[in-house]
Amino acid sequence: MNYVQLILDSLLVPEAGLFLACFIFFIFLWVIGRKIKGLKRTMAVLEWGRLEWVYQSSDMRKWRLRLISTDRTNMKELQAHSGEVLHFFDRIGFLIQREILSKKEIWQSFGGPVLGYFSFLFPYIQWLRTEERDADLFVYFEDLNEMVYLFNRKRSRKEAHALMEEEELNRFIEDEKSTLLN
Repeated sequence: MNYVQLILDSLLVPEAGLFLACFIFFIFLWVIGRKIKGLKRTMAVLEWGRLEWVYQSSDMRKWRLRLISTDRTNMKELQAHSGEVLHFFDRIGFLIQREILSKKEIWQSFGGPVLGYFSFLFPYIQWLRTEERDADLFVYFEDLNEMVYLFNRKRSRKEAHALMEEEELNRFIEDEKSTLLN
């Protein structure tokens, strides 16, 4: 009888210990995962705030004014004046694609400017892709525009367009110029 009891004890105790160790390990992983998720959320809020600050900074306002005052048909002049704005919106698109930033928050903060600047720069982007023979130039900006367009289409009952029509784009240009000059 003693031998049966010893055998049962030797089998049950290690299994219980293994179960307890696995349980504690999974709790540890869950806690670490929650901390990483909280850290990721904190970093997203900081990045979103930094993007808001950069967009309203005096340098970006100068770059936006210089770009929006440029003739849309002069590709060489656009090439000289569009870099900072293009890279700014391309970065936002990259951060959304990597799921660092919330699509809804970016749509609420930058939806109008994304549609306006993408519509303004679309012929230039197409020209640049042809010149550089690289179809992936500013693809994150294009994806960002598509995301904003889809949000607009889902949120409003009126017909939304991926690119602004000429009249709407001219209104955006005038509004942007008046905002940046003040």
